[in-house]
Amino acid sequence: PTFKFGVEDYLADTPAWAVAGAEEEGFDPTDNRHRKKKKHPKYTKFDDDGIPTHDTFDEPLDESEILKLRNLMNEKKKLVGAATTVTELQGGERVIDDASLMFRGLTVSR
Repeated sequence: PTFKFGVEDYLADTPAWAVAGAEEEGFDPTDNRHRKKKKHPKYTKFDDDGIPTHDTFDEPLDESEILKLRNLMNEKKKLVGAATTVTELQGGERVIDDASLMFRGLTVSR
């Protein structure tokens, strides 16, 4: 099924099925909330070309790891070119292809 939520759904009274003790069993207010682990940037520092130089703990990357990442970026540049391209999709969403941004926005959970 497809659901669409609007502002009204967040302002509405709690439905009868969601109340503790309801025949449908509702929600138990004593249940513990399960939180997701927090996301942290995979890389914290970058050189002028956008190659990561420090990991999530702000520790410097090994030269071999930096070389590996530089090679990955060079492969990406072969595919998309060195320039930035922006493609606008229906609904206003934009897709940005820029090899120098490929390592930014990556996260790890801890």
